[in-house]
Amino acid sequence: MKLTFKKGRGIAAAAMLGVAALALSACSATPAAETASGLESGLGSRAENRSAYFFTYYDPTGDAFWAQIQAGAEDAAALTNLDVTYQTAKGDSATMVDLVQASIAKKPAMIFMPFNEGEAWVDVACQAHDAGIPVIAFNVPAPESANDCVMAFVGQDFFAVGEIIGQAALAEGLVKAGDTVEITAEEPDQPYALQRGGGVKKVLEAAGVNVMPESEWLRTGGDDAPALDALTSWLVANPNVNLIVPVGGTPHRNLPAALKAAGNTTTKVIGFDTSPQVVQGLKDGVLTATADQQGYIQGFQSVMEGALYLDFGFSPATINSGGNGLITKDNVANIEAKDLQGIRY
Repeated sequence: MKLTFKKGRGIAAAAMLGVAALALSACSATPAAETASGLESGLGSRAENRSAYFFTYYDPTGDAFWAQIQAGAEDAAALTNLDVTYQTAKGDSATMVDLVQASIAKKPAMIFMPFNEGEAWVDVACQAHDAGIPVIAFNVPAPESANDCVMAFVGQDFFAVGEIIGQAALAEGLVKAGDTVEITAEEPDQPYALQRGGGVKKVLEAAGVNVMPESEWLRTGGDDAPALDALTSWLVANPNVNLIVPVGGTPHRNLPAALKAAGNTTTKVIGFDTSPQVVQGLKDGVLTATADQQGYIQGFQSVMEGALYLDFGFSPATINSGGNGLITKDNVANIEAKDLQGIRY
């Protein structure tokens, strides 16, 4: 994400935030020997206000990928002694706005939020910024219109990894010129889906493959039961589609069951994100590969960057959470250890 500064909230505002953070932390600095938490350097103890809010779009209790994100955030919060309140919008845009607005009134030191709904959440993020609360984005970057209000982004380069998926589909012989490909997502019109799908589409169409237009990309929503129904019905109605690319974790983890329910043994699948169902699907050969955007890193690095800013005044950096190396049947054993469930899948 390109970060620029414009009038009104630009460089001066950013500088004021940095100075304020350092001034506050300097006033409350104590030697490590005098505090029960924090490192000798002051990380974990230097800033007085250690409260923060961490918002997820989907509910981590029912979504393996968002659980990975929150697990990373929780570990970083524990290491840096941040008192983080975790809340979820449960896939509802208006709920996210309400949650962030309510958190602003609590005057936390930091807010962490994704931008699945893009422009719809810019105003509330800027409300937080204008109240003196730094905002760090993760998972889905903020639109350019929020550049002055959001300090950094931790997440995947969606378009670039979409291109990698497209290249892998060709290299593995999943499709050839003249074949048909469908793309599916929780919300096909959201930025992550458009960018991932756009990368896939660019590569495949250049090779003569027919990719369904965006208006026909299959929406599954974020809940498993309706997603499974939608996928199964679509597969029954479209048995001759050669490849389906789930650009979100919900459709990907439900496709093995949907293919079975539809009696479809020919349509190939390559997609994004990890979960127990995706790991099993790779092992069974039902799924070809997945691009793991490494949700744990997104949660961990976001909160760690917040703590470094609060305690030391370091400017948060935009971080690519990776996932360029695909997980396949040949290497899935590297992540499937039981104690890695909730961290890697």
